[in-house]
Parts: sequence; structure tokens; C-alpha cells
Amino acid sequence: MKLQCPSRFYGSAPVPYTVLWSAEDTMTLGPCQFSNGMIAACNAVAPGEGKPLFGKPHMQRQREAIIAGLCDTCGKPLAGRTKVSLSHASVRNGASGLCVMQVEPLLHKECAAISLRYCPSLKRDIKNGTLFVRQVNKYRPQLALLTAAACLEFTGTAHSGAVGHAKIELLSWKDRNAEWLGMLTE
Repeated sequence: MKLQCPSRFYGSAPVPYTVLWSAEDTMTLGPCQFSNGMIAACNAVAPGEGKPLFGKPHMQRQREAIIAGLCDTCGKPLAGRTKVSLSHASVRNGASGLCVMQVEPLLHKECAAISLRYCPSLKRDIKNGTLFVRQVNKYRPQLALLTAAACLEFTGTAHSGAVGHAKIELLSWKDRNAEWLGMLTE
């Protein structure tokens, strides 16, 4: 299997496109191009500066990946490729029937394999059976709105209805496993 590479590395570890870097770890409210200019929680923009804060997404890049249909790991378009969800989110009842609602952007199949190869928490969660691997057939993006209290906590400014993370509603998928990605489980 030919693996795509992320554009950034920290040492030998690939850094996902949506990861927050330490130089970006301040949050304010402002218009966000990935949410039609709505007021949103936004991080400083300095990708590659400082250390990657694995497990913490950059607000604008997370929304961009979901709204524009980009891979969480490499940041390239998902269109025309196998789409994979790596998430802890379980199936629930949604407005249109059963669905999965998650904040993790989708990945190319090859990039999901890279993520599982390098990420200690994903490896642990696969081993513990708490991470779901899904091949996604149909989904739709949504924007989560923050309460004034959440905005105050995150940005220091109370603003009701500001955009937070984008979410993906999986509408059609097939449950898979790490072996399907070409990964051997230990």
C-alpha cells in the first residue's frame, strides 16, 4: 500500500494537518471563512511553530477539514477516495435515523493507517476496543454553536451562538477494523 505523507513532522512522527501547535494555543472570537464568516472560536495561526499538541485540534483547520472535505492527517481532498472515520463516537438516533456524530475529521484509508501506526493513544484504543474504524459512504458536516459560558471559558469573551468545532454526521458507513487498514493488531 502506498502511504501518503503528512506535510509536517515532529522528529520522525507525522503531525496531522489539523493539530494545534504550541505557538497557536491562544483563542479569540472572530469571523471564520470556514463557517461562512460567522463569529467563531479561532486559534492563532502559526502551523509548524513550537511543538505539536497532539490530541488538540486547531479550531480553523478542524472546521476547514470537515467543511471542505479534507483529510485530517494530510490535509488533501477526500473526494474520489475511500473515506475513513477513526472515532470513539457510538451510533445514536439522529434527525434522519441512526447516525454517528463526531468531531474528528475523516481520513484517507492510507492516512488512517499512518495515524494508527504512529499514534500511541489510537493504538491503545484499538487494543481496548474503544475506537471504531468505519468506512464512510455518506456524511454531512454541521457546525456546533457555543453557549456564552463556553465562549467566555475558551476566549475570555461571552458571546452566545459563536461557532465552535465542526461536526460530521455519518449517515451511511460500514464497520471495519485495523486489519482492513492494513495494520496488524498486537
